[in-house]
Amino acid sequence: MNLFRPLCVATLCIVILSGCNSSDDTVLAIAEPLTVSVFTLEPRQAYTIEHRYAGTVEVKQNSALGFEAGGKLALINVNEGASVKAGQVLARLDTQLLEAETTQLQAQRNEIKARLKLAKASLNRFTALQQKGYASAQNLDELNAEVEALQASVAVTDSALAANRLRLEKSVLHAPFEARIAQRLADEGEVVAAGQPVLQLLSVANAEVSVGLPPEQASALREDRLYTLYAGQRTLQARLLSVGADLNPGTRTLQARLMPLDDTGLVNGELVQLSLPQDYAASGFSVPLSALTEGVRGLWNLYALKQTDAGTIVEARDIRVLHSDQQTAYITGAVTGGEQIIVSGLHRVVPGQKVSPANPALSTEGRPE
Repeated sequence: MNLFRPLCVATLCIVILSGCNSSDDTVLAIAEPLTVSVFTLEPRQAYTIEHRYAGTVEVKQNSALGFEAGGKLALINVNEGASVKAGQVLARLDTQLLEAETTQLQAQRNEIKARLKLAKASLNRFTALQQKGYASAQNLDELNAEVEALQASVAVTDSALAANRLRLEKSVLHAPFEARIAQRLADEGEVVAAGQPVLQLLSVANAEVSVGLPPEQASALREDRLYTLYAGQRTLQARLLSVGADLNPGTRTLQARLMPLDDTGLVNGELVQLSLPQDYAASGFSVPLSALTEGVRGLWNLYALKQTDAGTIVEARDIRVLHSDQQTAYITGAVTGGEQIIVSGLHRVVPGQKVSPANPALSTEGRPE
């Protein structure tokens, strides 16, 4: 009796397990093939790599303004960051000494003019007397010389007054062009020397971009083409101005100058990037990055669809990635044009599994050319 009960229990377990296996096989047999998103391979003969080269924004005019003569700063009208128009008054020197000099020179001129008037009157009288024989020729010559000397003194004084007016005019600093104030280098009340910078001005128009390029890239630039610049989140178009002739010994590059078509918002010294796409000849296919899965020995795999008598199954293919960016990869390997590959959900499939393609005409927009 004791031997019979264990035997019955074992027999019952075998029957139950056999029933479970039979049920699983039935479920697998009636399961629908997994629906997958696919992509149709189109052969290409080249791929494009976008090279980006760093450059800086350089304003066309960058001037350090100062006074031609030294003196004490009486007024500075602008602060850093301010925008100014051409001809706008930026700063003034103290002109009290020049104004006093003006008064002195004007008084000297009036004195000389008065003496000249008297000398001319005396000359006229002596000329009349000399014609009647009552005056000597020597007296007449002396009066003529005095008149000429006084006339020369008036001319000297007028020249001094003109120089004084010019110094007064140059005691006012004007903006030579439309600009922004980059730096304020002196303060009111400070005594500045002749030529000492007081304000740093940067022009607000016609900014340029300077980029160092390898000689082979620089020689390929053309003045009749537009080039793409990236400045932060902005994308700009620019034209080539010139390419330097001297190779930088440190960077082994040639300096290229470009002018953006819209330089609004560009700041002097700002970093930008010049985009220069380059084509590389190589037969292959452009595929979404999501279609790649890691293989063995440094290779990558694609899951291609293969038609069999039993239906569509998954087949792993070894491929090699020639180039990739954030969205696509350019590959070559054990694939042919017109084949369909799975582009998403690769973790749900294994080689040999039956699948059903959902979208064989998936858009190819965004692939490298």
